Amino acid sequence: MNSATTFDLAGRVPIVLAVTGHRLIPKQDEEALCKAVNDELNLVAQSNPHSPRILISALAEGADRLVASCALALGWQLCAVLPLMQGDYETDFHDEKSVAEFRELLKRSTWVKVLESKHHLRPACYHELGLWLSQQAQVLIALWDGEPAKGPGGTAEVIRNFREGVALAQPILPDAGPVIHIQTRQTLHQKAAAYIEVGRVRMLPASPGGLPSDGEANRWLVVLSRIDKFNKDSIDAQRVDGQLTATWGLPLPTWASTHLAGSKVELARQLFLSADALSISAQKERDRMFMGLLGFSAVAILLSQVYSSLFSIATLLAGAVGLIGVGACWYWASSQRNLEGRYLDYRALAEACRVQYFWKLVGIEECASVHFLREQRDELEWIRQAIQTSEIGDEEANEAPLLDRLLFVRTAWIDDQLNYFGGSSGRIGKAELNHLNDVKWSQRSRLLFVLGMTLTLMTAIFHMFFADTSIPLHDWTLRSMIVGYCILFASSGLVKVYQETRAFAEHAKLYQRMDLALQLTRTRLDAALACGDLELAVEIVRSLGIEALAENGNWLLMHRERPVLVQGIG
Repeated sequence: MNSATTFDLAGRVPIVLAVTGHRLIPKQDEEALCKAVNDELNLVAQSNPHSPRILISALAEGADRLVASCALALGWQLCAVLPLMQGDYETDFHDEKSVAEFRELLKRSTWVKVLESKHHLRPACYHELGLWLSQQAQVLIALWDGEPAKGPGGTAEVIRNFREGVALAQPILPDAGPVIHIQTRQTLHQKAAAYIEVGRVRMLPASPGGLPSDGEANRWLVVLSRIDKFNKDSIDAQRVDGQLTATWGLPLPTWASTHLAGSKVELARQLFLSADALSISAQKERDRMFMGLLGFSAVAILLSQVYSSLFSIATLLAGAVGLIGVGACWYWASSQRNLEGRYLDYRALAEACRVQYFWKLVGIEECASVHFLREQRDELEWIRQAIQTSEIGDEEANEAPLLDRLLFVRTAWIDDQLNYFGGSSGRIGKAELNHLNDVKWSQRSRLLFVLGMTLTLMTAIFHMFFADTSIPLHDWTLRSMIVGYCILFASSGLVKVYQETRAFAEHAKLYQRMDLALQLTRTRLDAALACGDLELAVEIVRSLGIEALAENGNWLLMHRERPVLVQGIG
């Protein structure tokens, strides 16, 4: 990929549209088609005002250039993706005027990519182009007459591949997206296609795997809105902090100080920094909300028990009701901000971008999204779409030997994550820390329960053998004991809610498994490097990434099944 200008998304996720369509379009139809295209591009822009907007076009004659010109006029960035080398591709155009138009659009493109095809026949190269579009874009604009495919690489085939996705070896649904179909005539068939209402727009929803999928159009609106929400949060955070930077996680290698701007490596790193900073911020707010709800619940229980058993003072009951109301309002305000969802989603995105970053450093062509949350066909899909956009960047251009890159990955990723999960000298790892926290909070819950049972027994003995309720002191003592064991039982329950919500035991198992995987990876990587088998070393890094993505996906799904709920505390 040869960039015309520096490509920088500032840690945001772009909305990416691609175009396909007929090459020969009647001149008299262009005005209506331009209006329809502008309306659709403006609708996307208005619906996602915080997101960078990118159009991918092969800049072929006809539909590709028409949509590209409209997008540039509306301020979109243009990505030119060519199915052939430029000189060879230009021989497909009709005349020098067409070639000049192509070159002008090429100059105005933010970046240019020439697909490396193993095929020599043109239809196969155009077929590869269609597959690339289906993997990189989120929505496809198609200027099409609706006629079925007449051969490989044609408009109808591109649309089908985009809507149904590329078949995978695993028995899971492939990635697929919706198509904005703008009815278009072809010059050679304009009389036969007089029935076509030129410029009419209809949405063709995704049908993953060729299967009917109700609600796909609405689901994609949610996916794009989640992307835009992430970008809004990123912009808002930069306004407050001036910049988004993480204090740890993805250091830059010494050889990459200047020339990574706009590369896949840097796009993944910048996206990590944004997602990491936003997830940390959302986690802190979420934890404050959770601890506040626990505190409100504990005090409300105390006041209500004192009111019912000791002092029938209306202000105590009013205070308990007031605390419950304040807690409910606080929870509602927090849920409106979706702190839990933002923390989980942004953390998952950051960890996946970590894998993407190190994979690209050692030249692994696969995108991390291929191995992440593939079973999910819901709003979580936005995370995969976000990771995928980092593929729309320059190939890294530097002379750093592969051995140096692998050694950097060993230190900056494997050793760093081993210290995080397993600990290092003087520092407890996350696996052990979560195990200790699980034991500690279990002991506290049991202790409070045992104390509650003990006080209950003492209350029964005192009531049966010693208490005389006609004596005020005895009556007050009895009521105080009842308040005491009720509060102990309630506290035991609150502690258990905290322990279960934080999932210490599950985290300890996940982190221990990841620690073992990292230790094995480091041993295998060192052996491969020692014998000079760099190809095996790269495959080991790839396998580690797949394992990390699986662990990250399990973590995300586990937490989504046990969110902080106000009814779980009350």
